[in-house]
Amino acid sequence: MKSLSVLACSTLLLSACMHHDSKPIQFYRLTADIGLSSPPPAPIPEGIIGLGPIHIPDYLNRPQMMVGLTEHQFKQAEHHRWAERLDQNIALALFKALPSQLGSNRMIRHPWPQRQVVDYQISIDIVEFHVDATGQSRLIAQWSIKHKDQTIVEKRSVYQASASTSDYDTMVAAQSLCLSQLGQEIAATLRKNQ
Repeated sequence: MKSLSVLACSTLLLSACMHHDSKPIQFYRLTADIGLSSPPPAPIPEGIIGLGPIHIPDYLNRPQMMVGLTEHQFKQAEHHRWAERLDQNIALALFKALPSQLGSNRMIRHPWPQRQVVDYQISIDIVEFHVDATGQSRLIAQWSIKHKDQTIVEKRSVYQASASTSDYDTMVAAQSLCLSQLGQEIAATLRKNQ
């Protein structure tokens, strides 16, 4: 009898947990083509352009979206998740947006075969990329362009866009805008420095 009441109690607890977590999980992807216009007439980079590696900090290396509560505190949005690994999403979004800005389809993503010759390599280290407690999306990126293994550009860029503290669609749109601005700066810099 005792085991029957324990079983009934466990079942109730389980159904309560399931009911509590029955809210559907929403999945999101970033894009990097917001506000794109035709590139100005400028030299087109000749040769193969390699995109990557792209690194993200460990606090972003999880499926859940991270939202700042204070400068030092974050929350994981359990029901709002990235549809793929965030570093892969960033790489793919830039890989789709950059060729049209560069006027070249000769782009490959990291990692490429060891024997592959890359004329230009774009490396990106994301330092910060989340929506803060004031509803601002902030992207800080340290990035470089190498030409034939020689670093020709090394920059640190900061982008900010108004987002929201509770509307995740708006958050992702703001983060996509920041990523688009990073892509546009990289493309313009590469066209200027090749």
